[in-house]
Amino acid sequence: MAITQTTTSTPQVTLIELTPEELSTRKIGSHNLQAAVEALHRDGIVVLKNAVDVGHLDKLNARMVPEAKDLYARPTTHRNFGDSTGNIQQEPVLEEGFVFEDVLANPWATEVIQCMLGPRPTLRFYSANTAFKATGRQPPHIDINFDFPKVPFGYCVNINLVDTSPENGATEVWLGSHVDTDKNVLDTTVKHKQIRADLLEQRRKISPPAQPSLPKGSLIIRDFRLWHAGMPNKTDDPRIMLVSVQFPHWYRSDLKMKLPSRIQDKVEWGDLQPCVEWMPDGYDYLQGAHDHDFTLQP
Repeated sequence: MAITQTTTSTPQVTLIELTPEELSTRKIGSHNLQAAVEALHRDGIVVLKNAVDVGHLDKLNARMVPEAKDLYARPTTHRNFGDSTGNIQQEPVLEEGFVFEDVLANPWATEVIQCMLGPRPTLRFYSANTAFKATGRQPPHIDINFDFPKVPFGYCVNINLVDTSPENGATEVWLGSHVDTDKNVLDTTVKHKQIRADLLEQRRKISPPAQPSLPKGSLIIRDFRLWHAGMPNKTDDPRIMLVSVQFPHWYRSDLKMKLPSRIQDKVEWGDLQPCVEWMPDGYDYLQGAHDHDFTLQP
């Protein structure tokens, strides 16, 4: 068991290193599970630092970086929070041989998330965003603007395809900001789902934002309610971050992710309940979509 949380003036994200036994059995021991659950309750985020095969990430990166450059050159590609951020929405490769269980149905992530959401969480979303060299940053925000539940109701699983640091745009996170967050934290005078300036300054005095550096192979579990922001990538290399989202089995939604029909019976989902629209061969996944409805239905 290796758990890192350093006490400094800047809050530190909890990093948990899975043991050889945990990796071989695909189960988390009680001490690491407790640490992960405590971090999610307290901070709204935890990192499993060696939960993903780096060979899988290298294969995805080699394919997705050229695709990202193609998308970035298209004037129709959506820019997250405007052109200055260099951040685009990009869909992962939806072909057989590029959908990996430790990326999309990671057993250690699911085990942790079940402790927060209850049994049989539903997997409804799979996408990515890519940061190109830029000077602009995103405002701190949440990705939702509806009257969401006052309990944990969704967890993003983020996986960067490369080592990340402030130099290449590691995500800024505001630890503990998920507690008591609801739609009233949003600034309704602006277009994007950003946090009100007065609340940011209040929160900064209690717990300023962090921008953690993480090794390739890390898996981030983040509460949907946590304040966060994309930061500028100062390097010449695009930085791709995958994201999937798990919801509790009681969550009322018609949202489905798209996956290739060729893998329909080839993924070991474990305790996850996948909500999938199976796509035929030749589907142009790069057309993607930006507007996704995460709303809890009546």
